[in-house]
Amino acid sequence: MRQLVYIFVLCGFFSWESWSQSLTEQEQLLREGRRLEECLDYQSAYPVYQRCLALDSTSVEAINAMARVSMNVGKTGEARLYFQKTLRQDSTNFYANYQLARLYAMEGNYPQAIKQYKWIQQQDTTQVNPLVYSQLADCFLKMDSLLAATACYYNAFMANREHVGVANGFVNCLLRLDDANIETAVQVCDTALKYNPGNRVLIKSKAMACFMHKSYDEADSLYQVLLQEGDSTFLNLKYAAASHYYAGRQLQSIPLLEKAYSRDTTDIETTLLLGAALGMTYDRKQAFRLFKQAEQLMQPAPAWVNLLLVSRGETLWRDGQEQDAILLFYQAWKKNPERLDYLYRIDAHLPNRGDGYKTDKERAQACFIKYKYVTEWIKTGKSLKGFQRYQPFFQYIYEEAFFQGKQEILLLLPTGEQESVSTTAFKELMNLLEVYGGELGSDLE
Repeated sequence: MRQLVYIFVLCGFFSWESWSQSLTEQEQLLREGRRLEECLDYQSAYPVYQRCLALDSTSVEAINAMARVSMNVGKTGEARLYFQKTLRQDSTNFYANYQLARLYAMEGNYPQAIKQYKWIQQQDTTQVNPLVYSQLADCFLKMDSLLAATACYYNAFMANREHVGVANGFVNCLLRLDDANIETAVQVCDTALKYNPGNRVLIKSKAMACFMHKSYDEADSLYQVLLQEGDSTFLNLKYAAASHYYAGRQLQSIPLLEKAYSRDTTDIETTLLLGAALGMTYDRKQAFRLFKQAEQLMQPAPAWVNLLLVSRGETLWRDGQEQDAILLFYQAWKKNPERLDYLYRIDAHLPNRGDGYKTDKERAQACFIKYKYVTEWIKTGKSLKGFQRYQPFFQYIYEEAFFQGKQEILLLLPTGEQESVSTTAFKELMNLLEVYGGELGSDLE
């Protein structure tokens, strides 16, 4: 009997020892994973946490660790699954809820991130978490909800006035609102600087707030502090020079303006102020050159204008606002008659089948665009190859007019005005396309 008890005790000892060793191995893996994370070596930490999770698939610490490194190696979908697994075990787990909200924000799903952050807030209404409020503010900013973001930053700042990032975010929001909030922005900077004296980020924000508040002397002194400390970025140089100029020290601002101008010769405000300051000296020739350059900088680049126009028109079309898109491209062509590609962009969206339109009005508008595009193209003297594709549409329009005994074909402009073309002229155009439409190559397409 004693031998039997001894065997049971011995078996139990080995069983406990095995479990103890397994637990020790898991602790070692967690420790190694954390060390690799501290070294920012997330790729190496990932398989370590995988082995750790294989030992105990229910370990919340291991699951959260896997989610954390998955986020850092770009496996956001996997990270989401791990955080959700944690929350199935404990729906109130702050870390998992917070990281899941951050993950939604990283993926650009800001509405879901906001919903998650608000759920976290509801779990503890006894205190304000400035970290959650500041993250909420960032999400609202991404959605262009400036007022909501400002309110969140206000709550975060009131809960923690020492946090530089929160104070700076709050100030940036205030500066983007109307002028009445600029003085508040200065006060927020002063409060935050009491806890963080000499902080450059806050000094920059206060300097900008003072500049926007037209307190140029104070802004000038703050920018001088930044420059003396070696923070001579272009923006600091620019606004230090501008503060100097607007404070009434135009001639003294010239050296700073010249430094800023040497950094960026395309900045309009710097160019103008340097020209204005030099205009007060005997170097008026240089001043006039700078004025001319500033005037040229104020003109939008044709390539950017064209890109804006085309992008806006195509977006309107995809958004279902076809008439707005048609009118936009048509008006652009009227201003630039040589830009036949504007007409073509309308034409490309319109079917080349006469029965492809729901109403006679739509068909008449399409007829105007196609007729105008083809006739304007013919004026260029370029090849008509490929233009035979218009024949089915023109044939449909011509036959409809012929059988109805009409001598003219109605054309409806995008502006709502009406024009007409004789059936004879229409037929001549069709014959021209039939004869020359198969020759040479089209330069536009």
